[in-house]
Amino acid sequence: MLTGATTRTQSFLRAPITSESERAHFQRRLAFTLLLVFVLAFGFWLVSVGVHPFIRNGSIRVYFTSAVAVAQLATTFTGLAGWAIVRARKWSADFLDAADVVGTLMICWGWEFMATCQGPLWRPELVGVLAVSYTLVTRTAIVPSTTLRTAAIGTASFLPLAPATYAMYAGAGTTTTPLEPAAYVAIWSMLGVACTSTISYVMYGLRLEVSKAMRLGQYLLEHKIGEGGMGAVYRASHAMLRRPTAIKLLTGTTDRAAQRFEREVQLTARLTHPNTIAVFDYGRTPDGVFYYAMEYLEGITLDELVEAHGPQPAARVVHLLVQICGALEEAHAAGLVHRDIKPANVMLTERGGQFDVVKVLDFGLVKESEASSALSTSSLSAVMGTPHFMAPEAILDPQNVDGRTDLYALGATAYFLLTGERVFDGANLVEICSAHLHQTPIDPSERRPDVPKELSDVVVACLAKKPEDRPKSAGELADRLVACGLPPWSRFDARAFWERAREAPPKKPEPAKRKRRTSAGMRGATVTVALDDRAPG
Repeated sequence: MLTGATTRTQSFLRAPITSESERAHFQRRLAFTLLLVFVLAFGFWLVSVGVHPFIRNGSIRVYFTSAVAVAQLATTFTGLAGWAIVRARKWSADFLDAADVVGTLMICWGWEFMATCQGPLWRPELVGVLAVSYTLVTRTAIVPSTTLRTAAIGTASFLPLAPATYAMYAGAGTTTTPLEPAAYVAIWSMLGVACTSTISYVMYGLRLEVSKAMRLGQYLLEHKIGEGGMGAVYRASHAMLRRPTAIKLLTGTTDRAAQRFEREVQLTARLTHPNTIAVFDYGRTPDGVFYYAMEYLEGITLDELVEAHGPQPAARVVHLLVQICGALEEAHAAGLVHRDIKPANVMLTERGGQFDVVKVLDFGLVKESEASSALSTSSLSAVMGTPHFMAPEAILDPQNVDGRTDLYALGATAYFLLTGERVFDGANLVEICSAHLHQTPIDPSERRPDVPKELSDVVVACLAKKPEDRPKSAGELADRLVACGLPPWSRFDARAFWERAREAPPKKPEPAKRKRRTSAGMRGATVTVALDDRAPG
């Protein structure tokens, strides 16, 4: 949520901050501007000190104690102080708005005081014009600002210089008419305001064009957060609701890819289970790119959970599996098969103060059971899925997969959660698939003695080679998991785990295990292998 900006009155005089990402961007740019002004001004001061003995008479001590030098150093370090304050914490949009105005005015007025505090020798008012101009140009080029805001800040920054110049010449008793240099300064000040306002007009216009290019309907893309087999995923925000959203864009260009992508969102939108990721909206960009908006999740996948924290307690695994079963039960009842259940496609997040809430992701390979469906565009002659979690029938007979295929993958996922190991591994795709077809999995309780035998038996049943030997449905599997009689994984257990995880750094897997899990670069990768051109027999 945007701190301090959700109720801001939008105005061309206000800083252009309407979202959290814009607030963070504005804060970074403002801090950088103040630091840059300090570096440039302090560098100029060092150079002036170095050349002082060669261009001026008098001791350098007298120069350091002069009003000009004191004003110059004070103004220079105002930039450094502003930088330290702005970057100190996450400030609200209103604070940053004020900091931009106050910081700019203090620096510019400081330059003007420096220029006019010692009399009209060497036309110091022109130094003031130059110093204020470079400060304003630096700010305009870096800090996001509307044209009107830049003009207002520029006018206020230059405003004291002409009267100060008039007073300086009037009090010096020179033959120069005070009105002449004051008018001269006023003209250059107006040119400075016009110059910075023009720069702001160009920069802000480009920013709006980029923002428009990154807008999909009511959604504004912010940054890429992932990329999958069918598309790239971006974090975005709704223009009106301001809620964070995940936007998935089709990266392929073929009509077939577009049909599959549209089919994915239509099928996923049918599902309403709380453990299935929710789809809000979908559409096409002006240039024909298909996209859909879904709920934005913050958390970790089960893959990342095991990589960071190792094998999980049996009670927790049952708690997670039952939630996944709930999502699959709804999908299977609607005639949908996920076909790519794996740890990387299941996320743990927090919802409404409840920890360890499961969300099943990525229905990009989903298949409708009814072969006659007009929406069915998945190739019936292709092996699709992730090798470490593919059921035998998904390899041998991909057109006849059903809900029990997802249960096999769920069993392989449970195996990984309990043991930290894949059911089968190999140097390449052929070895992994061959193991799924012909090898008997090692019992999870043999790999980790702390895994209860009752739970181990349920997992092994899910990994049966023949679909008919597995649990008949996701609902039946959930009942068998609960019947294992393990102590429940409570919300207090979940909260305690995440509190410990925040306090202690996650352990890194052993190098040998990491290498084995990435066998031939296949870990977690979804593959599609066409079988249309295979030679018979």
